[in-house]
Amino acid sequence: MIPFLCAAPLAYSQQLPPQVVEQALRESRSSDQRAKHDDFQTAAKYWYASRNPKHAEDMDAALKSVMPAALRLSPVINNFQSWETAQKYKAYHDAGAILLAKAYTYLYFGDVKKAEPAIELIETKFPYSMTLAENRDVLWVREALRYHEHCCMLYAAMSLKVVGKIHFPHERDEFDGPKQRKAIEHMAVLRLREGNIERLEHFFNGINHSELQTSGGDWALDIIMDAMRPLDQDSQTEASWREIHDAIKIWQKQLPNSVFARLAEARYLFHYSIFEAQQGGSFATIRQASERGLELMQEIPKTSPAWYDTMIRLQSITGRPADEIAPVFQEGLRKYPDYAPLAIVLGQCFVKGGENGRQICAEILEELQSTNQGGLAAQMLRKIYFDGDFPDIQPRVNLDTVELAIRAAVVKWPDSYELRSDLGLLAVTIGRRALAAEIMRGMENKWCRRTWRGREDIAIMLTASPTPPRVEPTRTTSL
Repeated sequence: MIPFLCAAPLAYSQQLPPQVVEQALRESRSSDQRAKHDDFQTAAKYWYASRNPKHAEDMDAALKSVMPAALRLSPVINNFQSWETAQKYKAYHDAGAILLAKAYTYLYFGDVKKAEPAIELIETKFPYSMTLAENRDVLWVREALRYHEHCCMLYAAMSLKVVGKIHFPHERDEFDGPKQRKAIEHMAVLRLREGNIERLEHFFNGINHSELQTSGGDWALDIIMDAMRPLDQDSQTEASWREIHDAIKIWQKQLPNSVFARLAEARYLFHYSIFEAQQGGSFATIRQASERGLELMQEIPKTSPAWYDTMIRLQSITGRPADEIAPVFQEGLRKYPDYAPLAIVLGQCFVKGGENGRQICAEILEELQSTNQGGLAAQMLRKIYFDGDFPDIQPRVNLDTVELAIRAAVVKWPDSYELRSDLGLLAVTIGRRALAAEIMRGMENKWCRRTWRGREDIAIMLTASPTPPRVEPTRTTSL
């Protein structure tokens, strides 16, 4: 009787969800054992949030406890997992979460040397580790690490006033490119919000002077100009918008001759117009903000490429005709021929401008490609594609031109996995799968999972094949 009663729950437990089994295992342990068994994720979350070097000893003790089991699991995990699957490999993910907390703690204080051992372990032993929240949210450890590495570098450059001398290295994985952009954006808006005007002004001027780009060709100047708005999580409240505007006004008051302090307000007004439109604001409010932005632009000297793409944005949102926008673009392109945001914002304006606008957009692409500006054409196409507008211009675009532009971009920015991943998907979409295989060769496990979601089988095939696969679609693989 007793053996039967003991065996039945055990057999039944094999069919329970992993988290239920995990909970039963925790509750079967003594309080001391339970703390060691289930508190690593909770502790890692606390250490990560507090970023206090005084917790280093506790983190080391936790790593010593979990590392033997984690290292045994490391060879069998070759991709990110679901929250449920991760419960079966908890030691592996616990180790990654603790290592992330340790690396971030040291990076936050600029102590890169002390962070290096934790970073190396994440990259070599726990590249697919995740933090696991009780609500089943996960955070990819390596993705978070990339963000903190770039923030550390940028903050150090601001502190030492050497922003004009930095550059981004080649991407190590699919997370580097997006996190370079996110770090640049956050460094700008956070310095603005905290009122550190000296560092903020140096950041803008250094980036403008050096023409800093991410490894995928995104201009840092455009990123920081675009950051003149609330952070994403705060962007839906009027109070957060007022906070940013007030901070810009303080910047202008402290540095009345700053070109970027005035450009920042103009770009802010562009963003605020969009916010009001999305929130159902009155036409008068939207018009007032955008027209005020145009008024400000007349008073700002044209000493930065950011002037031109900000002007085009404001002209577009106020409904200015194409013959008024085109001269601004042409002047900007003559002065700053490599400034990709000009082509990107112009494409965004015209692709949504009806049949005539789409035809003009297609002609601009042809013109850029024919004048050895294929890289700019590809960046313009990339933005149009991921905005969901490519089907509107595809019938008007010569696909051979698209292929040439893609090739030009890969040659110009060869160190970006993200760019190659994005353009690979564009190539597949237009039926040039051999081209996609060519530019994505060698990217096994380094293609962007979010970009290729729902098409993972194609990405795996393209990156794993030693030679370009057949261009013809197969039964087992579809877009």
